[in-house]
Amino acid sequence: MAYDYGRCHVCGGRMEERLTSQGFEEEGEWVLIRSVPTGACTRCGEKVFRGNLLERLEQIRQERKLRQPEVRIEVPVFAF
Repeated sequence: MAYDYGRCHVCGGRMEERLTSQGFEEEGEWVLIRSVPTGACTRCGEKVFRGNLLERLEQIRQERKLRQPEVRIEVPVFAF
């Protein structure tokens, strides 16, 4: 059974689960976590996470130096 994200807290639209990517910068390095199950509003695009998912993202963040990444990518950076 799929997780029920309820209604969007911004616009009241229907939330559905989608796989997204989440990125963060730490110690001057960007890290990307792919295929993160995320509740996304079908109307406005607002995203929400389940509580236990945030715990898992934090665990990956803490263990990232102990694991080999699946892949490394080059990211172009531009000044504003």
